[in-house]
Amino acid sequence: MVVHELGGGATARFVNPSFTATFGYALADVPSVAAWAEQAYPDPDYRRKVMARWWDEITTRQATGKVAPPGEYRIIDKAGRLRDVLIGFALQGDLVIVTFQDLTATRLAEAALEAERRENEQTAFALTENMPAGAFTMVLRPGAELAEFAFVSKQFLHMLELTPEEAAGDPVTGFSRVHPEDRPHWLRINAEALAKRQPFSVEARIVANGETRWIRAESVPRELDDGSVIWEGILVDIDDLKRTEQKLTTVLEAARAYTWRRNLISRRSAFDPRWAAFAGHRPGERDMPSDEWILTVHPEDAAQVRAAVAKLEAGAVERQILTYRRRVRRGEWIWLQVHAGVSERDTEGAPTALSGVSFDITAEMTARAQAQEEQAQLREELQRAQQRDTVAQVAGGVAHDLNNLIAVVAGTSEMLEMQAAGQPGLQDGLGRIRRSVDMAQELIAGLGGLVRPELPRERQDLGKLLRNAVDLLGERRIARHDVRVELSEAGPLVWANPTEVAQVVVNLAINACDAGAPERPSMVTLAVLPPGTSPPSCPPDAGFLAPAGVPMSLFTIKDTGAGISNEVRPRMFRANFSTKGKAGTGLGLRIVSTILQANHAALWVDSTPGRGTTMTVAWPAAAPARAEAGQKVRNATARLANGPTADLLRGLHVLVVDDLVDVAEVLADMLEASGAVAVAVADPEEAAEALSETPGLWSALVTDLHMEGMDGRALARHAGKLSPPVPVVLVTARPDTLGDAPAPEFAAILPKPVTAARLARAVLDASAV
Repeated sequence: MVVHELGGGATARFVNPSFTATFGYALADVPSVAAWAEQAYPDPDYRRKVMARWWDEITTRQATGKVAPPGEYRIIDKAGRLRDVLIGFALQGDLVIVTFQDLTATRLAEAALEAERRENEQTAFALTENMPAGAFTMVLRPGAELAEFAFVSKQFLHMLELTPEEAAGDPVTGFSRVHPEDRPHWLRINAEALAKRQPFSVEARIVANGETRWIRAESVPRELDDGSVIWEGILVDIDDLKRTEQKLTTVLEAARAYTWRRNLISRRSAFDPRWAAFAGHRPGERDMPSDEWILTVHPEDAAQVRAAVAKLEAGAVERQILTYRRRVRRGEWIWLQVHAGVSERDTEGAPTALSGVSFDITAEMTARAQAQEEQAQLREELQRAQQRDTVAQVAGGVAHDLNNLIAVVAGTSEMLEMQAAGQPGLQDGLGRIRRSVDMAQELIAGLGGLVRPELPRERQDLGKLLRNAVDLLGERRIARHDVRVELSEAGPLVWANPTEVAQVVVNLAINACDAGAPERPSMVTLAVLPPGTSPPSCPPDAGFLAPAGVPMSLFTIKDTGAGISNEVRPRMFRANFSTKGKAGTGLGLRIVSTILQANHAALWVDSTPGRGTTMTVAWPAAAPARAEAGQKVRNATARLANGPTADLLRGLHVLVVDDLVDVAEVLADMLEASGAVAVAVADPEEAAEALSETPGLWSALVTDLHMEGMDGRALARHAGKLSPPVPVVLVTARPDTLGDAPAPEFAAILPKPVTAARLARAVLDASAV
């Protein structure tokens, strides 16, 4: 590495020891870029060309930010030796940081390989006459329409039953040996290869020497200096292979993974090279005793695998599809879906071999298990979590612990969303996780005493909100109750917070699903009413209408259940009232009522016992005039706080401390995603020691507040006394415990969970102080 200035004489400021050891030049030898150029590029013409390109790329980078790829140059080292070097650079203020990678050994190796290749070609040519496959060379000369054979081996002539004169005279004579049914395909592939100068690869039957056999032709084009193109190829007899493939058609389907063959006579199981490498077998090992193979099957799956294999070996079934776990290298368990079948039998019809293909479905099974677990939790726990009265009493240490856990989930989800770009299935699942995490965070903040904080609201697509909420019900409930969302072509807008709408819809929809009987499930329909529909004229059963003049958007949730009795109806929105016994806590509809009131929204209940219930919800389509301007400012601030942060922290070193190591690692991952070098530790004493040893290394410290031993406040004071002082960003689940007194030791205070964008900008601002 070399660092030089941009201005003036482009003075060299630094060369690292590796540069000196590799090329011999010390800083004193190359005091400036010009001095370096004089020694490294002694040829004046080459030096002018190189330096012009060098300053050109720097100027372009300064003007446009466009990064040029590293370039390869030839330099003279201090000992006078010619070196091939890959040179790249980065700009940091008024400095150019230049990297050098010595490619000399690589280029020498390439030259040696090229010489060896030429020698091998000559050897290969000499061997073609005696090889079991047929070798040939075809030449397409400039201006010619057809290629001609320039060379054919004896085996080639024998396989096609040709004389040397026939092969040299007209290549079409060789084509005549191709089976009539395969000849059109052969000629088309051959014509395409000639026209596009591309490799030729085809399988076909040939009729020669009194029999029909399968062959495979492979050739690769190469251009000559005179403009000719030659195809050097080989003709291989694959008749035995094709016949074997025909026997395996029951198990070898379109997609292939790992193939295997189990010999029932020798009791050995053979497998392909890819499986050998994947499973960790020794180099060259291609089979194993069948009795040892079963030992690699997971103990919980071994019985069903043994039973299935026994049926195949006995000839009781022709084929089987098995799904089980198997141990591979380093003791890792993977999931396999195995398509197995009887491939060979003796003269009496008894199976003598099994063959098949095994598909690695580990990723699919893992994703399925995770999705099932997440969906089950979203289906069954969303309503209960927001209903349990313990949530309303979350405070102190419980709130701290829950927020730490949510910080891990939220941060990890945010990092995964960055990696899932272009994968719609993963993005949908992560979106559900993110929405659920957002709701859980707001529930913890607002359920205490059913007092809800003021949540950010903006115009939302009501149809999209309803679809997202229904998605949270889970596939099983949706299918059982035929849950449908009926929308007009363009869904109306509502002024809302997405989480609050989801809470209202999920609570009401789950109640609607539960309104039926086991033998007669309730059918549920959500519908958006046409724009301009007036709300019912009677007073609402929950919430209250927005001020006059505020437009409203209406939707309904209708079920075919048992209906609501006159006894239940007056009490259904009271706290701690439930008709579900131990399965409910009586908070769900109370929370719905609280959310509706906070949003100037209203709900009407229309129910007839035995005939079902319709819930009609009217939600403001726009904010009250007095709140809209302030909300725009808050939204603009939120967009700024959550904007893109890639490379925002490039060049910064951040120490992250939290006594929960998962939280520390998630925060560190967020910072690294923004370009920082982040180190996560769980011991504040260890962090204090690291700060004391190299205070100048750290751009900022990110710390938790409540930790055993040294707490975050003490650690921040310690960081502030160092030389230079290290700015501190506090990320805590209990910001309320700081009290009203100022906290000058912290450059910023962020509540958990925190987004990557907000954390990155806080660290950037702190490091700039």
